[in-house]
Amino acid sequence: MTRFGVKTLFIALVFVVSFSCSDGFPPEFPAPDFTLKSPLTGNEVTLSSLSGKPVVIYWFASW
Repeated sequence: MTRFGVKTLFIALVFVVSFSCSDGFPPEFPAPDFTLKSPLTGNEVTLSSLSGKPVVIYWFASW
């Protein structure tokens, strides 16, 4: 995927998440904490730093 495609996907996800409901699911089974680099800024983002905010994890596989 090209760099333009990654940026477009990221912006689309942010747009969709920002207009979604913020109720979410109860934290009965919280996700493990992990760190990723932001495709836009290159800064590291941890899942725990987004606590209380809606998060969409898009896991792509080409099989």
